Amino acid sequence: MLKISTGMTKYERCGFSRLKKLFQTNINFRTYDEFVPAAKNQIVGNLPSEMIQYIVKTFPDTKAQMIKKFQKGLGVTAVFARGQCNRFKREGLIRFGLDELSAPNMETLQRQMSNIFHSNIKEILPANSSVQFKFLDRGATGNAFKLSLLNEQGQKLMPDTAFKVYHKRNSVMPEAHGNYAEANIATFFKRVLGHNMERSPFAKHYMSDMKNGYSLSEFLYTDGDYEFKFIDYAKLFGVHSIDALKSFIGGKIFDLGGFQKLWNFTEDKVTLRYYKKLMNNPKIADELLERFEILAENPKTPHREKILDAIELYLRQSFVQSDEINESLKIWELLSDH
Repeated sequence: MLKISTGMTKYERCGFSRLKKLFQTNINFRTYDEFVPAAKNQIVGNLPSEMIQYIVKTFPDTKAQMIKKFQKGLGVTAVFARGQCNRFKREGLIRFGLDELSAPNMETLQRQMSNIFHSNIKEILPANSSVQFKFLDRGATGNAFKLSLLNEQGQKLMPDTAFKVYHKRNSVMPEAHGNYAEANIATFFKRVLGHNMERSPFAKHYMSDMKNGYSLSEFLYTDGDYEFKFIDYAKLFGVHSIDALKSFIGGKIFDLGGFQKLWNFTEDKVTLRYYKKLMNNPKIADELLERFEILAENPKTPHREKILDAIELYLRQSFVQSDEINESLKIWELLSDH
């Protein structure tokens, strides 16, 4: 583990697992730029399971090295794409993002990205496989591409993914947007949703490389009809998105930037677990509440204070409703019509 000792940070250790744990329990750190670059491994998450399974089956003895090689190939491609975007700005070909680039220059960029990535991972892929990058759109913090991997027969080696290259590798906008913050909220949601992004209103997040400044997530089709379980994340997890209303594709939320804490946010896992039980079971909530109160009164019960915290959050929820939660209800009205 790597020790960190800067003036403002309160984190004594920050290796891969520690960085993941920080991101799982809290969001919007004011000190991203201090502790993230100091982490030994700045990747959270991993490749899509289909690619992991292919690598494990094809390279059983060197699977870890091949996974890292694949990730490194994405990193090299992201650094190249960011460099080209900056060059286009210097040369006056674009002012802000790649959506302004001429068609011939875009075709050249996509071909170069495909060639660079393919040359870095060609020993991993079957013979005569192809890599395809296609520009999707520009956001406030980065440019997004569709990434497709096809074998010789044109079959997909893994699902199409959204490859987001951030304009800057550090936290572009403090707290809520950018490379570090979006990796943070994605990791947080994976934990509180039980890693089941498939049945959530959010696109699946696969991985974020904070050193090379890119993320890999589920590619959502505009004509998609995705089934998911209704989840009111404002009430359950105490977070609110300032951008969700403009971040829908196929009925799912694709952008994890702009999430902020509400009054009912808790970073304690035990408190959240009891709070979620109360919130997710309205028909038996009174019975659960009585049971939890009895538990909290017993001096032999572990985590008594945390159970009481969960009870307090639940009781406050019944009569406190912030403007942010009211705003989130508009989002769920859209989703319920989906």
